Amino acid sequence: MNKIVYYGKIIIVLVWVFFSSFCAYSQKDSFREIQNSDNYIWGLGQSSDPDKANKLALEDLLTKISVQVESEFENIAIEENGNFREYTKSVINTYANATLSNVSEKYFEKKGMYYRLRYIDVNDMQKVFDLRETKMRSYISIGTKAQRELRIGDALRNYYYAYALYLSHPYQSTLTIKEDNTDVLLGILLNDRINSLFSETDFEISGSVKYDKGKKTKYELSCNFKGEKVDNLDFRYNNSSLFEVNNGQSQVFLYGAEQKAMDNLNIRIEYKYETKCHDKELTAVLNTVSIPFFKRSTKRLELPRPMPSKKVKLKKIITPKFESLNKLNNSENFYSTNVKNLLIEIAKGDYLAVNEHFTPEGREMLVSLLQYGEISVLPLKDTLKIIQLNNETVVRSVPMAFYFKNSSKRFIENVVFTYNSQRKISAISFAVSDQTISDIVNHGDNFGTIADKYTLIKFMEYYKTAYSLERLNYIESIFSDEALIIVGTVLKRKQNIDGMYKTIGNNAVKYQRYTKKEYIQRLENVFNSKEYINIDFDEAEIRKLNGGGKIYGVQISQHYYSSNYSDFGYLFLMIDLNDSLKPTIYVRTWQPDKNSDGSIYGLEDFRMN
Repeated sequence: MNKIVYYGKIIIVLVWVFFSSFCAYSQKDSFREIQNSDNYIWGLGQSSDPDKANKLALEDLLTKISVQVESEFENIAIEENGNFREYTKSVINTYANATLSNVSEKYFEKKGMYYRLRYIDVNDMQKVFDLRETKMRSYISIGTKAQRELRIGDALRNYYYAYALYLSHPYQSTLTIKEDNTDVLLGILLNDRINSLFSETDFEISGSVKYDKGKKTKYELSCNFKGEKVDNLDFRYNNSSLFEVNNGQSQVFLYGAEQKAMDNLNIRIEYKYETKCHDKELTAVLNTVSIPFFKRSTKRLELPRPMPSKKVKLKKIITPKFESLNKLNNSENFYSTNVKNLLIEIAKGDYLAVNEHFTPEGREMLVSLLQYGEISVLPLKDTLKIIQLNNETVVRSVPMAFYFKNSSKRFIENVVFTYNSQRKISAISFAVSDQTISDIVNHGDNFGTIADKYTLIKFMEYYKTAYSLERLNYIESIFSDEALIIVGTVLKRKQNIDGMYKTIGNNAVKYQRYTKKEYIQRLENVFNSKEYINIDFDEAEIRKLNGGGKIYGVQISQHYYSSNYSDFGYLFLMIDLNDSLKPTIYVRTWQPDKNSDGSIYGLEDFRMN
């Protein structure tokens, strides 16, 4: 009996050895089949460490891909001192993430050595290049739209991103686009558009004032594109940090001895916007390709001699005093005149406001505004817009610059004053962008009435402002007690929460969820630890929930700045505006990246019972 058992073990071992050998030889045959085929590009790696074998195979694959396309880069590579093979390989590496998603593998192990073959179908490789071309054309389309809307900074940024992707494409010499019914090479078109934006963007010094007994000079700048006011454009002067042009206006400062030493102001328009790039593939491209410097991005302005003015030292206040101004009888110009008088007091540095022209809540918001940072009121010119709706009158687009003692960061905000039916200022807020307003107003009648759209705009502006002015009580009041608040990279599958929300997402990944109480406590700690907070919205997508009355979903990209931290991500809010006097947030999610399919979380990810 023991002999039979022993013999059986020998048979099992022999079968296992035979099977292993058969599999190894079978894998070898499949290796050779792929290696001998013209349909694949492949890389081979071998090592006693399976992970290292895989890494070597991928490196070999990328090298072979770069060899196949290096001739397409030869003209570019000449600029890289003739080392075009190395340059080609570095550019091809920017395709690594997209390529690896299409890479197949075969492997076997023999005598402790691991053999890995990583390969990609030639047609799939072409698809990778096609995807990059599609992304490039998308940036061109976005840039074209921004240029039409005079968002010159956005246009430059998107054209620059497209240009970088163009330079990374192996078949760039064949890429064309329709321009005036003519096929134009993409590289020529992008170069021309970028240089045209620079050439037709003009800066002028519109005024200057001395501060602090001559220790500081402020220069007011105007910026126009083809005679129209530029919006959302960044620039540097004399190697400074970034400054912003808003509604055609900005300002710069010179200090101490440099006021006398400098005859010109050297401005360089920003076009790289590397810190605003949140696409890993594009970031890799920007760090790899050699993009020429655009000389036309620089401007030289002759500095005028500043005229001395009254002392207008800016300061913060803790307990402002309010006293009456003379009553204004001209009802037609009441609101604009009232705001301008208030701004005069702010510019004097006295912060004297008319008690009777503010509601208690409005007065509280004014104090918060004046405590936000040192304030400089930009020239009003023709920027004021007065809108009357829902028994309210809104004075829009009062440009103010805010400065912070311990930071070089400066923000320009268009401030909005809201008057109630008794002509008292009931709210002060920071405006959302014209693009966000357009995204809301241009919806059809099914989206809501004009009053509904106005209410939504007002809510988004109050929400944005509440974080900057640290209005914790207001933020607490607008969140539902059962609000779902999620902060994280991606959301993972969970059971329905109290039957109110449906499953979020498809993949089980890390996230952090807060109750309303936890979120407010966390926000209070954040407010106490920051010198300032500023939020900037962009690229809004707003939808209405079908059958939900006045429930809206707002998907919007958000730039968050503070004294010791900044980030970029995508915000989603589910807002109930059925009671316009008491808006309610049911859901707030924030994610630093879009989902794998390019979406962000929205109404379709939640449901109301």
